[in-house]
Order: sequence, then structure tokens, then C-alpha cells
Amino acid sequence: MVFVEPQSLLERAVLTRPIPENARKLAHLVEVTERRIDVGDHSVFYREALPPDSHYTKAAVVFLHGQSYSSSTWTDRGSLSTFAALGYHCIAPDLPGSGQTRGPAISVHDKPQFLLAFLSVLGVKQVMVVTASMAAQYVLPLLTQDIFVCVVGIAPSNTHEITQPSLYRTPILVLWGDHDTSLGPTAAANLRVLPNVRLHKIPNAGHACYLNNHQAFEEVCMNFFDLIRNYHAL
Repeated sequence: MVFVEPQSLLERAVLTRPIPENARKLAHLVEVTERRIDVGDHSVFYREALPPDSHYTKAAVVFLHGQSYSSSTWTDRGSLSTFAALGYHCIAPDLPGSGQTRGPAISVHDKPQFLLAFLSVLGVKQVMVVTASMAAQYVLPLLTQDIFVCVVGIAPSNTHEITQPSLYRTPILVLWGDHDTSLGPTAAANLRVLPNVRLHKIPNAGHACYLNNHQAFEEVCMNFFDLIRNYHAL
């Protein structure tokens, strides 16, 4: 578990350092593969991208799409390729009820256990998470556990359900677009009380800020991941 003192580096860190040009070029060499695995009653379709040319893998990152989207969200703007080029093992499933994943609908209560089961089948023991909007239902209940190195929550839903904020030690970066007038600002207001939180507004973007301004989104995530990895190594 990573712990970053509040009112310290997590809040002060500059998160807008640009992605290196060599990483942008390397992203064109990344191969995004399509795979399928069985997780309980579900045949889960997912996309995967690894650092090219046997480059060192820094960590695993799972990308969870929002409602009415699918894992293609993370390939349409090239985010999987970008983060693989930066050294991350990227995994993006089609969540139950979306895309090419087959199987029954699951309740809100069962979503966290589904995510844990998916990661277990893949053999992933610790992971960074990027979760968009309604996909936060899979993630927020698990913030008290050690499986998440850190979380990027993009205008996450269900933030009103956090009633004991001191228990949620996982570092979390909360993002929302400056044109988002509903869920994003609400999430920021609800999550600002967490002990390891950073709030960041993406300019020139709406609710789906990772699509509207994907370059700014990728830069902020890269710098946040670097910051957390530096703490994790101490």
C-alpha cells in the first residue's frame, strides 16, 4: 500500500509535464492484441498492450470504460499504445453488458468481485486502475484493499457511498472536464476528503474528458503514475 502524506507532494506535484516525444514515436510500434478469457459465467473480451521490443514493464494498468462505451474507448485515441510505450502493461476489458463480453448482467454489489476475479484469472496481483464514470462501481468499494497501487477516477460515479474516508488509503487522482457541470464536480466534492487524493480539472473537456482532451489526460496520468511509482519504491 502506498501512503502519501496529505498536503504534501501529492497535492503539490506538477502533473502537466508533457509525454516525451520518443514515447509518442514508440507508441506506433505497440501492438494491441485482442484476447478472451473465462471469468465465472462470463467470456470476457479484452485488449492488451505491452511495452514494445522487450522494454522493461513498470507496472500493470487496467482501463475500465464508462457506460455505453467499450474497451475500444482506450484504443480510439491511442491511450493503450501510449501507456505501453511508456512502459506499462495495459489491459482493457469489455465490462459485462458491453462490447464483446458474453454472459449475464451483474448487480452493482457484484461488480467489485467480478473485477477481482478478472485480475485473478490474469494473474495480476497489484495494478494501477483508470476508471471512467459508472465503472467506478467496480473500483471504489476496493479502495480499502491492497490490490490497487493507485487509481485514476474520471468523473467517477457512486462517490456518495464513501462514508468512512479515513479508511481509503489508496492514492487516487480525480479528473473531470472543465465543461462537466454534473458528475465530475460532484465526485470532486465528495472525494476531496480522502487522505490520499489529488483533484485535477482537464481544460477544454466535458464529462468524457479522456476523449475530449486525450493529450492532457494522458500527460496527467503519466505524471501521477511516475509520482506513485517513486513513492512505491521507497
